[in-house]
Amino acid sequence: MQLTSSPRRALGLLAAGTIGLSTGMIGLTGVAQAAPSGPLAPTIVAVEGLDGGLIAFFESNDPGDPDVAPDAEYWEYSLDGGDTYEPAAVQYGLSGFDGGFEVDGLVNGTTYSLTLRGVDEGLDPVDPVDDVGGDASAASPVTPGVAPGDPGSPTVTVGPASITVSWTAAAQTSFPITGYLVGSYVSFGEGGGIDRICETSAAVLTCTVTKPVGYKYSVYVQAVDSEGNRSAENVLAPVTIPAAAVPTAVPAKSGDLTLAPSSAGPITPGKKITVSGSGYAPNSSVDVIIYSTPQVLTTVIADGTGAFSVEVTVPAGLAAGSHTVVASGVDASGVLRYVTLPITVTADGVATLANTGADVTVPAVAGLATLGLGAGLIVFARRRRTAA
Repeated sequence: MQLTSSPRRALGLLAAGTIGLSTGMIGLTGVAQAAPSGPLAPTIVAVEGLDGGLIAFFESNDPGDPDVAPDAEYWEYSLDGGDTYEPAAVQYGLSGFDGGFEVDGLVNGTTYSLTLRGVDEGLDPVDPVDDVGGDASAASPVTPGVAPGDPGSPTVTVGPASITVSWTAAAQTSFPITGYLVGSYVSFGEGGGIDRICETSAAVLTCTVTKPVGYKYSVYVQAVDSEGNRSAENVLAPVTIPAAAVPTAVPAKSGDLTLAPSSAGPITPGKKITVSGSGYAPNSSVDVIIYSTPQVLTTVIADGTGAFSVEVTVPAGLAAGSHTVVASGVDASGVLRYVTLPITVTADGVATLANTGADVTVPAVAGLATLGLGAGLIVFARRRRTAA
């Protein structure tokens, strides 16, 4: 047996001999020596083809417990499904993943089968002879190529609680263009994120969606090809989506507002009641207003089906007479939608909602940012490399 100069390896052999557990003695006593095991298989979370290369992101799945499996001390990738491996130049903590790496020198249009494995350096971190490769990740196919051309002349138009984005077709490069992704960087107070506005086919060059009002949206349009490659993010100047104007008089209704059963019976000033409505654009803003003289009681975000239910407080100083509660927003096509509930305030104190006669007042919507920006808001980060 050839000995190495590693002090740790020498110490290990000396200890084994001292306690009578050398290889020879193990054989004499019939005790089986466990085969060395490597790190657990990592998970490739995302892989994308670049011009002459690829970029991949992964989770290590290291247990942090040597009794389960050793942690990976370096990483190797394979482009042939695991037949041969090369060291991966991993950068850690990229885009929120455990690690990421790029591979260059690949042929555009050729599909590669990418796998990744961790390696344990064994007792001697210098000598690779005792390094143990772990289980490989599942294979991820990737085809390098030139990113699609940029969509032309994107424009943004805002409407009441809605946003319309239009552009011209992008030029095809390595692969056919299959569609477009419209997104935006959204700013709300001290927070923000990335909002996926819409996705279209290659033939559709515009989209209109409803969004919560009052936030700043910095829109971009990306072309997507048949391999999932995307064009660069050319972000436009931010725009703010306005709230729908409050009508000065009760508008023609589009549907009926519903008073919750728990709110039935005499309603007095200061009482909390619950109203609900539907038919609005999913995840859009809805103002609840009281007439005759309009006063905004609250603003609520509709759910994913376009419905809402909200508690409001009956204003003090209710005037006797007929009044109307209106929920004002937009439907899925961006058309204004008014859902109404007629009420009567009586002098004997059996009252419903009424107003104080004050001018239109839009109260602060406390905690609106914590509701999120609806199902379209996804926070993610991706790293793109622009082709030379």
